[in-house]
Amino acid sequence: MKHLPTIALPLSDDAALHVVRAAPAIEHTSPLQHISVESTTSFGKLYTLDGDAMASQADEFIIHESLVHLAALSHPAPQRAIVLGGGDGGSTRELLKHPSISHVTIAELDPAVVDTIATQLPSLPAGAFDDARVRLLFGDAAATLTACHAAGERFDLILFDLTQSDHPACAHLHSDNFLRICAASLTGQGIVHVQLGSPFHQRQQVTTVFQRLKDVFATPTPALIDVPLYGGPWLLARARNTPAPDADLATLTERLAARRITGLRYYNPALHLACSALPNYVLDSLT
Repeated sequence: MKHLPTIALPLSDDAALHVVRAAPAIEHTSPLQHISVESTTSFGKLYTLDGDAMASQADEFIIHESLVHLAALSHPAPQRAIVLGGGDGGSTRELLKHPSISHVTIAELDPAVVDTIATQLPSLPAGAFDDARVRLLFGDAAATLTACHAAGERFDLILFDLTQSDHPACAHLHSDNFLRICAASLTGQGIVHVQLGSPFHQRQQVTTVFQRLKDVFATPTPALIDVPLYGGPWLLARARNTPAPDADLATLTERLAARRITGLRYYNPALHLACSALPNYVLDSLT
């Protein structure tokens, strides 16, 4: 068999997803991190930050639709949202499909990520950065949200579109202190949506972050999706300041139709409810 060059995308300390490289990488080292855009057959173009896989053309719709619509359709009429990270624009693209959204703040650490995506993967934002409802702020996301809170801004949705929670650039964004700032920055029916990670490859990380959510918020709701680029099963969790039942199938279906959101490739109301049914090994990690 002919030896083909591969990219090793870490899943944990001792496991990686190996993907065949179809062309030389386009690489850039900013003052903050190393950014690489890879071309592959299975995933199309994908980008990494400091070697960690962020999103690919082939499956980015899974994480971005799930991160946004699980939260946005759980809310009766979200107006203001902040995306922590989100420099590739995929989450903002999905948020703007909700007609009630009047303002989206993107709290991105690194301007070089936005520039790289604009030239190499423009299908991810799909023009979202040019929308008048979008405000792009650069710098540490914790500092950005803290400043917004101090200025009196409150958000219906706070979405964690970040690198892994143990990455040096964002470990503090999963701390108890920062989660309390998130809680204080929510409106009355506001929802924070956090990526916990892989329940198989990153079990301790998942357990730790979910426990912190339980310490700060009322009854977080986990959701299990499947992201091929991330190695398969991937956990998210929505949380509010006060207990509230999730919308039922009829309500979710009605909201989706009323908002005239069509063409989704992953999210649907039945899946919204089904992804909260978890296998026992995942439940064990969250209790």
